[in-house]
Amino acid sequence: MYILASKSPRREELLKKLIDNFVVIPSKVDESKICAPIEMLPKVLSLAKAQDVFKSHPHDTIIAADTVVILNGKIFGKPHTKEVAYQMLRELSNQTHLVITGFTILSQEKLINKSVVTKVQFENLTEELIYQYVNTCNPLDKAGAYGIQDHGFKLIKEINGSYYNVMGLPIEELKLYL
Repeated sequence: MYILASKSPRREELLKKLIDNFVVIPSKVDESKICAPIEMLPKVLSLAKAQDVFKSHPHDTIIAADTVVILNGKIFGKPHTKEVAYQMLRELSNQTHLVITGFTILSQEKLINKSVVTKVQFENLTEELIYQYVNTCNPLDKAGAYGIQDHGFKLIKEINGSYYNVMGLPIEELKLYL
């Protein structure tokens, strides 16, 4: 049986494009206790999440992922308030940032631990657009305070890499190993 070690509704939606039958069992890893270089952090976190769930499900295949947004060496995680989301979007405005998703596939037979990088260039966002986005979409559960899939808001000028990676699960790469 496949287990998705994530509570992200977007990861669940994306995994359904690859696997018909899986269950969701979120990891209980305290992400704040994991240390790694910024570019390695998503890969290290996804491995920790997979290992956490694998402990209680050793006969299954665990799929875990973690996504970070990075601008100028600074991580933009999930904002805890609308004010923080607003500030993040102001900083990302008119900038090119990296979205890195680490993913792990763990079973008794294999261990795959990879990361995928996508470059995202934002439009020059107006204060009004940021305010509307923060109050209309749910930026609090998204790394970088935005979702590439949120239609109706022109946040992104260009992406170089995987669209699905920016959503939180690089299914093109994941498909190669499942």
